Amino acid sequence: MAKWIKFPSEPLFHQPDQQAFLKAVSLRVCVPCKKEFNAAPPLGVCPTCGVKGIRLYEHLTIIAGRRWGKSRVGSIAGLSEAVINNTIGWCCAPTNPKLHRYVIPAFQQLIPPEAVSDWNSEFKDLRLKNGSLIHFQTLEDPDQGRGQGLDWLWIDEVCELTLDHWNVISPSLDDKRGAAFFTTSPRSYDWVYEELYKPAEDGIPGYWGCHAQTKDNPLFQTTEGAARLAARRAQMSDAMYRQEYEADFVLFTGAVYGGLVDPQVLHTDDQIRQIIPEWPEIASWRQVLVGIDTGADHPFGAVKLVSTERGMVVVGEYLERNKVFIQHASALKALAGNPNVKWGINKNEKQPMLELAQHGIYPQPAENDIVAGTERVKSWLHTKQLWFAERSCPQTIKQMKAYRWAENKAADGQLRKEKVHKVADELPDCIRYALLTWPTLPKSAPVEEIAQRDLSKLPGEMRAAIERMRRIDGTVKEEPSVVGDFWG
Repeated sequence: MAKWIKFPSEPLFHQPDQQAFLKAVSLRVCVPCKKEFNAAPPLGVCPTCGVKGIRLYEHLTIIAGRRWGKSRVGSIAGLSEAVINNTIGWCCAPTNPKLHRYVIPAFQQLIPPEAVSDWNSEFKDLRLKNGSLIHFQTLEDPDQGRGQGLDWLWIDEVCELTLDHWNVISPSLDDKRGAAFFTTSPRSYDWVYEELYKPAEDGIPGYWGCHAQTKDNPLFQTTEGAARLAARRAQMSDAMYRQEYEADFVLFTGAVYGGLVDPQVLHTDDQIRQIIPEWPEIASWRQVLVGIDTGADHPFGAVKLVSTERGMVVVGEYLERNKVFIQHASALKALAGNPNVKWGINKNEKQPMLELAQHGIYPQPAENDIVAGTERVKSWLHTKQLWFAERSCPQTIKQMKAYRWAENKAADGQLRKEKVHKVADELPDCIRYALLTWPTLPKSAPVEEIAQRDLSKLPGEMRAAIERMRRIDGTVKEEPSVVGDFWG
């Protein structure tokens, strides 16, 4: 048995978010009394009537920056459950090294030796004298998460796991209505965000969530701590610092559009009116594009783009699941709000095209080459001719920023960027399909720079192409040609 360290003699200091988390863990609801109470060891029963309460929250998620204290507060939450008599709980990590480096030591610092009856180092089972069992489990293989009858579960760095891991282990909590605690750094708007954090953000009963930065830890609010953070910021890229220390949800590694989206977001109505003067109205003469992504195993998505003199503006979005096509079609027509609309859809979605046609929507098939499509979108972003009205398309902006390449290795081990993560990708795909049906390409941004260059040493064909670009864009004035009086 390892040497178990006693509880610190001084009161444990927790920051406000940690205190809120631990309170949420302990909250129960007494059905007869219809009152909330804190589960008090050793029984966890209502102090008024003695009936065992049900949990107020069954899914509690902390998404925080590095050195915020995630492992510390996760272990305290687990121990607060384990001190209730005869409970069974699991403490899990993505890999065996992380289990031994972070999770087990966190408990070693909290549990006094006199509370322990047995430690099985082979099975990693810790039995307490009150009859409770704490099991430490790595989840490198999803099937390793199969358990039975858990009162509680703590998964550290859950963002490093997949939804399959959670789907395998979550039934273990069902029969006892156990709670799951999740502590992690963010990895974009992934399944953890969609399945665990966002429901809490939306106020779904049974879910609790917290989003915190490293600087929220009082240890980094001192002069010395602030200096350490400043040093980290100086050593890292802005994107990496935001992810690691500010708990930014955007994963910049492998990001398809990187930092191209943020500068194109229109935050206020006044900013939108600089591009669409009649906003919030949209003139009937403007061309409207609606990109559609039907999908069978993910939400039905659509985005609305409006053509302007300064490019295309995303002014609307639609994202719904578990509806029939007649409902989707009605929503699409409402989204378009303009008879002068052009629909774009993946050319491979033959049956959805037929279904939509039954409801008066006739999409134009668009190529589904991901690389070609993303390059088309990038060309609009690079030239600052693709805009996003923030209040009208918040989910689109979020998904565009999170849209990233999947790890796709060739036979020689080299990474190829041909596939994207198929999580929360519906709306970026919609933009791809819409722009691939739009015949007009954005004007080249560096035309002014090209105009200043000496073209004499370039190959003739390339020089002719650039000169033609200059004439099209008005960089070079062309003398009008005489065509006679054919037009009168």
